Amino acid sequence: MKLIEFIKLILKHKVALFVIPLLAGILAILLTSNPKHSYYSKTNLFTGLATGSSVEMDKSFNYFATNIAFDNLINIINSRETHEEVAIRLLAQHLMLKEPDNKFISDKTFELLKEDMPKDIYKYVAKSNIPDTTDLSLEIDDVVNTLPESINKADYEQTVSNLMKLMKKDNTNFVYSLLNFEHPYYSLEAISKIKAVRISNSDLIELSYETEDPGVCQQTLAIFNEVCIKKYKNLKENGSDAVIKYFESQLLQSENKLKTIEDQLLKFNQDNSIINYYEQSKAVANVKEDMDVEYNKKRAELAGYEASAKKLEKKLEIQELVQDKSNRVLENKKRLGELNYELAILETKTNDSKKTADIEKLKNQAAKLQEEIKTGVAQLYSFQNSVEGVPSSKVLPEWVDKIVEAENIKAKLDVMSKRNLEFQQQYAKYAPAGAILKKIERQINVAEQEYLEILHGLNLAKLKFQDTQLSSNLKAVDPPYFPLKPIPSKRKIVIIAIVILSFILVLASILIMEFFDNTLKNITVANEKLKIPALGMLAKVFKTNETIDLLGIQDRLMELIMQNLNHVLKTQKASGTTKIITIFSTQKEEGKTIIANNIARKLIHAGKSVVVLNHSTIVKPKINSDKSPKLNLLLGYQDPRIDYDHPFLDEPNNYLESSCMATYEVNGAFFNAKSYKDLTLSEPNVSLKEPDYVIIELPNILDTNYPADLIVASDLVLLVCRSNRLWSKADENLLNNIKELSPSKLQYIINGVAIDEVESLLGELPKKRSIARRKIKNLLRFQFHLKNHI
Repeated sequence: MKLIEFIKLILKHKVALFVIPLLAGILAILLTSNPKHSYYSKTNLFTGLATGSSVEMDKSFNYFATNIAFDNLINIINSRETHEEVAIRLLAQHLMLKEPDNKFISDKTFELLKEDMPKDIYKYVAKSNIPDTTDLSLEIDDVVNTLPESINKADYEQTVSNLMKLMKKDNTNFVYSLLNFEHPYYSLEAISKIKAVRISNSDLIELSYETEDPGVCQQTLAIFNEVCIKKYKNLKENGSDAVIKYFESQLLQSENKLKTIEDQLLKFNQDNSIINYYEQSKAVANVKEDMDVEYNKKRAELAGYEASAKKLEKKLEIQELVQDKSNRVLENKKRLGELNYELAILETKTNDSKKTADIEKLKNQAAKLQEEIKTGVAQLYSFQNSVEGVPSSKVLPEWVDKIVEAENIKAKLDVMSKRNLEFQQQYAKYAPAGAILKKIERQINVAEQEYLEILHGLNLAKLKFQDTQLSSNLKAVDPPYFPLKPIPSKRKIVIIAIVILSFILVLASILIMEFFDNTLKNITVANEKLKIPALGMLAKVFKTNETIDLLGIQDRLMELIMQNLNHVLKTQKASGTTKIITIFSTQKEEGKTIIANNIARKLIHAGKSVVVLNHSTIVKPKINSDKSPKLNLLLGYQDPRIDYDHPFLDEPNNYLESSCMATYEVNGAFFNAKSYKDLTLSEPNVSLKEPDYVIIELPNILDTNYPADLIVASDLVLLVCRSNRLWSKADENLLNNIKELSPSKLQYIINGVAIDEVESLLGELPKKRSIARRKIKNLLRFQFHLKNHI
């Protein structure tokens, strides 16, 4: 769309673009004539979440954790439970007031409250004769007093508790309905209008509220501060306290477990006579190892002595004479062995003084026996020599020594064998004890580590609890103030916005209708849709206020049509002297009859003989002149009524002779007609002998079949269509069939075109325009030197 076309469109609808927003503005003025005034108050809460103190000295700033903490706090503020408690506390405060107090509620609101509240709701209000002794000056957190002096704080808290229980009882009670419907002060919808936002990147959160009563506005924010501080503190501390209790219970369990295992270790040591298992086992192992070495050494010595004694005995040949002496020596030897055995046992088992005398006695007996054996042996071998010729005095002492030493070693080996058995029993006792002791020690170690870890966790939880107590201490640094002036009304802005929005909506509607207008509209659009040459266009004949010379415009359009018609007919190779013009339309009431009669009138004025043939099925349209033009005129549009007094719509009898008009029957002859002479006429007095022009009007071809041969024989086939109609697929199919019959002779006239569209053929229309409008129009067209002569 060009700029000039947009300007024309705006000028066409200028009155609607002015009147509709004006009416919308007037309506907005009427609807906002009695506005409700609102009061605004705000308060600031210091959170300390970003820069507050902490018991953790090495705690670093975490941007994301801080943002999450602020989000949690704001979500607690915006939670339904918080809103419910605020609403209940506000309601309890108002119910307990005996008379209106502007600091808490205005007179008008108080009276409305009394009217809305049922009588049975007051039975939930607690009443006592005990005066309230609470010193409000000591309430550091309560910067704004939320209770009048006449209300006892204990009664107030009891009333709040009663109302909370009533609300949670079911969903049909009055309090539940009051909170969930649309009450201006107590509903959750009203309380949710409190806005909570973080002030920039600071530790402050701003709470703001807007309502119709200044006292309710201030008190709602004050109660909101109390509820938020209490809920946030309880939530933070309860979570940390639960963690501490968990660690304390786990620490007690771990301590009991560790004590049980330690008692088990003590009992095990007592049962097994263990003082220090590792030192004791090491000492036993060392003694056992030394004894094993000594035992093996003694066994080796015994084997040597026995071998030597056997060798010496073989070397000696004892005579029968010394047999008796030998037996005595052997008995003494046996007795000596027994004495040595007893002596070895006494020496290894005790150091008692009483036993020492026995040992000395046994040693004396042993020494005496040794002397007897030596004496007896000396007597036996005093006269004898060995087999190898060795004297007896040398062999016998050596043999006696070997025998004595062998018996001595045997006694020691017997004692050492018994000690080995004792060590084996000790080993059998210590071997499983070590594994069990190791297992118990591992259990103790695990239990100690568990205890220490839990103790560490408890210490961290206590530090966290202290840190939470510091961080959860919200404080109202800027208490809500009592608003004295209402918020300035936005009535003017609303009215202006409605006017502007109405203008935009009307303009958008106009542009959308223009954009989606799919009618034939003008020659440019019709050429794109019909794809056949245009013979011309005719404007819509409407009543004018003499600002437009519609008579001259229509006459000039007809002259252009006649000029084009003559040009087309001259270019055609005429088969005869009579020119046949066939006029048709796809639908009815397209204006064929009027156009055919006006073409005939122009031809007759040019001195031509013309016959107009109309079909017998023509139904004259009903003239409806009762259509009221008031709305159109109010909105600045053209009068929609048709000007039936216009010469263009004059009855054909006023300018055509009866011999120039005839009616034919739509019958079999019509469908098979090859020439206009084949048509069956209803007026027999009409002569069809070689006129200059024959104009044949066909019925609308969408409802009636057309004579194809007659169309082929025509010199000009003229399609008439209205500009305000849609071109459908059925119309296109019928037109394509006509194109196949007469492709070069087919043209169209678009009828009833808007007067502004005529400028595409006639140029700028002569209208009464102001000098300013003409200059603006030339400016938009960039025609600055239009009046300059060459």
